[in-house]
Amino acid sequence: MVGEDHFHLDSLREFTEDLATTGFDPIEGSDNQRWRGPIHEAFVSLTDAETMDVVIRSGWPFISPAIIVDGLNTNHSTLGGYVCMWHDDDPSLEWTTLGGLFSRIEEWCENAKNGWRDDQLDQDAYLNFHNKYALVATFDLSELGVHKGGWGEFHAVMNQSPARVDISAGHRRSANHLRGLWFHAGKFDGPPPRQLSEVAAHLPRQQRKSLQRALSARRGSNPLVASGGVDLILFCWDRHARTDLLALTCTGKDNGVEAVALQPGPRDEDSLILRAGPDAPILRARTAVMFGAGALGGHTAAILAESGIGSLEIVDPDVLLPGNVVRHVADHSYVGYPKIQAVQMVIRNHAPWTKVAGYQERARTPKQIRERISGTDIIIDTTGNEALTNSLAMVAQEAEVPLIAGALYRGGFIGRVQRQALPSDTPIHQREDRAPYPLIPPGEEREDFPTSQLGCSAPVNNTPPSAVLACASLLAQVIIDTLTGRYEFDDETIDVYRAVAAPPFNHVGRFIQCP
Repeated sequence: MVGEDHFHLDSLREFTEDLATTGFDPIEGSDNQRWRGPIHEAFVSLTDAETMDVVIRSGWPFISPAIIVDGLNTNHSTLGGYVCMWHDDDPSLEWTTLGGLFSRIEEWCENAKNGWRDDQLDQDAYLNFHNKYALVATFDLSELGVHKGGWGEFHAVMNQSPARVDISAGHRRSANHLRGLWFHAGKFDGPPPRQLSEVAAHLPRQQRKSLQRALSARRGSNPLVASGGVDLILFCWDRHARTDLLALTCTGKDNGVEAVALQPGPRDEDSLILRAGPDAPILRARTAVMFGAGALGGHTAAILAESGIGSLEIVDPDVLLPGNVVRHVADHSYVGYPKIQAVQMVIRNHAPWTKVAGYQERARTPKQIRERISGTDIIIDTTGNEALTNSLAMVAQEAEVPLIAGALYRGGFIGRVQRQALPSDTPIHQREDRAPYPLIPPGEEREDFPTSQLGCSAPVNNTPPSAVLACASLLAQVIIDTLTGRYEFDDETIDVYRAVAAPPFNHVGRFIQCP
């Protein structure tokens, strides 16, 4: 039974009836959303409070109720009494019965008394802080010189569009710069500070005095406006073998100074590459050379860089046109740049750890190809040019360098990725008309090129962007599979995105090679 605010009204009614049976009553004016009752006995050793609130949030049963308990001083609870019991995306629905709710309370209190395990809900200093803004503060702690037990000064710039605070090393050099102080309190296991006074309480005496002097020198009261005293504070400590922190902006002056938490946005390489995937440590030591920086090549290059590859060289003679942008990884701001340079700049913005070099040329002869593949760990072909693919295959076989080639066929209905890396892989230039490598039959010319762009040398390929992204993803997977030495893919992988009349490509899905 679905209502305006909840999905299962019957189970919600049963839950609130159980609350009432246990001694909870709805708080007047809360429309039966907030219930107050006797505090669970598991909380007794953690607080002097005698009651607790259960707040039914919109979205029952998929959104857990909020538990409010005053007087707690532990991780996973806020200054306002909110007790963090579950992640927002927790699928357990443990809270839908009163027994499940109380069981989780008992587990939470046991961890609060005896220490939180790393695999459970972790403390979030930003969310736990009493006052906070949904504004990102970017920083690189190593650039700022942050170290255990120390403190120092930095400056920051408030960007207006988009609204963001960018923190940099050194004293402020302009009247528009914000002045900040960083402190590293070493290691502590208690809850992170939830207000400015708790920040000061964690500092050694000398550092606390320095902070108080800087706060008292504030001449303005508005946050994120240069005040003459201190405008920003980075309060750092060690937790789980890494640095945790609060990024704070100051508001008020004289004796009324308070702090507001900003969303921390670390921009150092180690923080960014955490999202690159499990193969990043291996890929960072690998190099690749890619022929082709068009739609397929651009997206593949970006995926490889974002996955952690250390060095990438790109070979392509063309310039980015407005029409290319529809499928290309680069946007309209890069129109007029060589494609290699456009891809290079996109990668720099996404994955700064990847060293990218570009060659605006059309490598065709064996000598040119040998020069470009010298010293690389893998060759990548995204040109869709069969003559160049065969040329690369011959030189790669001679040089004993792995080659991965990807291309789209039949107007993007079919994607194929070929690998030439293991002794058992048939060289790509020798696969035609040989089992188990099916020939992809050509379609009508208008299927691939339905019209021509202005200038007869630039026919418009009809491949949809979804096919480009799908094939780029497959191509990157096979490349990473080869560079990591897993070899879990076959030496030829064909995906049918839309069926064509000719078997075996008349069914959507992956074509499985027959030995």
